[in-house]
Amino acid sequence: MHENTDAVLICDRKGYIEYAKWKNDAFFYPKEVVGKHILDVYPQMDSRESTIMQVLRTGHPSFEVEQKILTWKNELVHCLSTTLPIEVNGVIIGALCASVHYSEKAKALPGRRGKYYCLEDIITEDSQMEELKERIRHVARNNSTVLIMGETGTGKELVAQSLHTCSDRADKPFISQNCAAIPANLLEGIFFGTEKGSYTGAETRKGLFELADGGTLFLDEINSMELSMQAKLLKVLEEKKARRLGGYREIPFNVRIICAMNEDPAEVMRAGRLREDLYYRIGVVKLRIPPLRERRGDIMVLAEHFIEKYNQEMGMHIHGISELTKNAFLNYEWRGNIRELKNTIESAFNTAQNGIITMKDIPELVQVSTENDMFKTPNTISVPTAGSLKEMMDEYEKQIISETLKRSKTMAEAAEKLKISRQNLRYKMKCYQLEHS
Repeated sequence: MHENTDAVLICDRKGYIEYAKWKNDAFFYPKEVVGKHILDVYPQMDSRESTIMQVLRTGHPSFEVEQKILTWKNELVHCLSTTLPIEVNGVIIGALCASVHYSEKAKALPGRRGKYYCLEDIITEDSQMEELKERIRHVARNNSTVLIMGETGTGKELVAQSLHTCSDRADKPFISQNCAAIPANLLEGIFFGTEKGSYTGAETRKGLFELADGGTLFLDEINSMELSMQAKLLKVLEEKKARRLGGYREIPFNVRIICAMNEDPAEVMRAGRLREDLYYRIGVVKLRIPPLRERRGDIMVLAEHFIEKYNQEMGMHIHGISELTKNAFLNYEWRGNIRELKNTIESAFNTAQNGIITMKDIPELVQVSTENDMFKTPNTISVPTAGSLKEMMDEYEKQIISETLKRSKTMAEAAEKLKISRQNLRYKMKCYQLEHS
């Protein structure tokens, strides 16, 4: 052990401790933890917060991560940890964590170490999502307004919280408000605050901008806000000060604004439901979260993550998904995106037997969609019967690509179905003179 290192842990690929060494055995003896799962040794931590579990999941090392975690012995340990994957022949078989830390008795069990999600919680192996995470890192450094666009269930609040935790506002408030969840007649008072007597029953209360002062205000489904309220919001954003209902004083605030919508902004503006001037004000930076059907490589990555999560929460030992069910998952459209996938896994945990999720455990919605749509071969493809072998193969490939493009909303979706890169697909389309309508 390096002289500056206080502890070393080595876990297998599932997170079970195989080796432990503390300088002078200061905290607990190795025999007390070897064989235990890392989340059992630190029971107040979950798989998102554990650097070991993150590294096992992503294969990416993490360096000098500061943590404050509680052991099962009720000892509060302050750590600065570096965690590295252990790889053999390209396969992650475990992780090594070296840390500098000290311990003090905790008087009471703390809650979660972090209240908000961070970049490490965005679980992906998709290149589009990795690019999005990199953009979040850069955007977080500034205070420009951000508009997050994505379908229901794609994780817009997760991205918003990651922007907050990556910024220098991370230790300040993060206030989240769904604009569709408030009756229109109450929205103004919630946003700007109220003074006692401003209307019957009104009390003196701070508005969202005051509550978020110094931090971040996240406004979800802003496209549902009434146009009259949008005009007032625009004025407040421009002036950076708000007046409570019934009040006379302009209250300045220092807040970063992040908005989100689950519809195409152009369509919403065309329908007259979003002011153009507000759109340009809130959309200085735009981040789009691709739906799950455009990042099918993440479906099983996320499914395995949720299996791990529910194994921990429910005390179960589901170790996988049947091949037929995997095929159903990979071909299903997931209109509810990650939220739907998560709920599907949770539902399956209530019926799964013999440690594996099978077709009978997934909701009827997935089964019906799979049976009706996903295993059908396009009936417009015919096998060429004339020409050289190469000519016939080229014609057959052209038909497959053409039919796949018709059945796909985007180039990315078509490339994913064909299991080729988008660059390769574009090349083949050019060769075959195909277009995507």
